[in-house]
Amino acid sequence: MKKSAINYLYFRLTFIAYIFFIFYFTDVKAQFFQGVGLTLGANMSNQRWQIDTLDYNQNQKFKFGFSGSVFVEYINHEYVRMITEVQYFQEGSKSKITGNTIKTDYACFNNFLKLRQELYDVTPYFLIGPKFKYLVGQVGMAGFRPMHFSMYAGIGMEFLYKRPWIFFVEAGYDHDINRALKQEYIAITNKTICLRVGLKYQIKKKAKGCRTGGFKLDFPKSSD
Repeated sequence: MKKSAINYLYFRLTFIAYIFFIFYFTDVKAQFFQGVGLTLGANMSNQRWQIDTLDYNQNQKFKFGFSGSVFVEYINHEYVRMITEVQYFQEGSKSKITGNTIKTDYACFNNFLKLRQELYDVTPYFLIGPKFKYLVGQVGMAGFRPMHFSMYAGIGMEFLYKRPWIFFVEAGYDHDINRALKQEYIAITNKTICLRVGLKYQIKKKAKGCRTGGFKLDFPKSSD
């Protein structure tokens, strides 16, 4: 079985286990979905090249790129949320050896744990979780893996002044778990600094209350 097929099977099993975990440990009576939104971002990406034949193991020069995503936030908990995100993500570098600009474009499926502390008008938060990356384009070098994984961690701030619309800013770091390119004599690992801004629509909680269903109270008549 090819490594790409193994990676795809591993991703499917991980996703199924993830969904089971969410539904098993979440109170089904609580409001599950908390918000939906989108992000736009700028990336400063780099690559570490390991070339065995040259005894070479160095970072290359940084390259500028973009990202964009849509996401859903869920789990009704004061301090803990989950985020599932579909993202377009650019990475790469400028080679110190050839001078070529290496560009890789990915479609990503991301799942993040979000730890948050809501204050009066802002909410600081911390994100961490895996990203599944599917290669959709490569320029400057061929042979990148069609699928691989990375880990992302970030910190951010939500601004609550215009609820239910919530603006936020975020800074994070993305590092490959397995190599983006692995051939006989060369291996490449992506490392990216991410800056993002976003807008989230907060799904309002349903108010709980009593309904009379048309029942009318029948008070006894006065004898006066």
